[in-house]
Amino acid sequence: MFKKEIFSTYLRMEQLTDEVKKAHKIKLGAKVPRYDVVAIAGYYRSLEAIKNTKGQIIFYLNETRGVIDSPDQRRADRFLMGKNSLNFSSIFLLNNTNSIIGYGTPNEAKTYGKDKQPNPFFDCKNDGYLFIISSDWRFIEVLVIPNGKYTILGNAQQMADGVFNEALQTMRTAATTFYNY
Repeated sequence: MFKKEIFSTYLRMEQLTDEVKKAHKIKLGAKVPRYDVVAIAGYYRSLEAIKNTKGQIIFYLNETRGVIDSPDQRRADRFLMGKNSLNFSSIFLLNNTNSIIGYGTPNEAKTYGKDKQPNPFFDCKNDGYLFIISSDWRFIEVLVIPNGKYTILGNAQQMADGVFNEALQTMRTAATTFYNY
């Protein structure tokens, strides 16, 4: 069995309600779903680089079909894009589970974008991400496994099998409000 400390960071991202969006002057009816980080446990230095001027961290969930040019069996199901079109991670979904569990890794390129900006996640390129997604896709939880790149598929299966339930609950309990909407 693994120690509780397998996860270094936990993020909870939500699609905000229209009422909250209106109150904070956030555009309604966008084609690509927007997810705001509302809670966090632990610290992931690279996230500092993608905060907006208000101190928020926002991701957009994109479909890969028609965007990512690779065969269906190798293409991720979705990807999360952050500030300045930075690809935070692809999301590969596990099949044959009762919940929506995904996995991915940070963008490992040294630079990104047309203007070759430094990738703030380059130093984290060996980390692994687990995604727990609500059945209606209204919220996504992200768990960071330091140096988990090469074990992430197995870690995702273990998450689906309940091996990490105690560690997940510990991270959820430790999470604090990230941005007060």
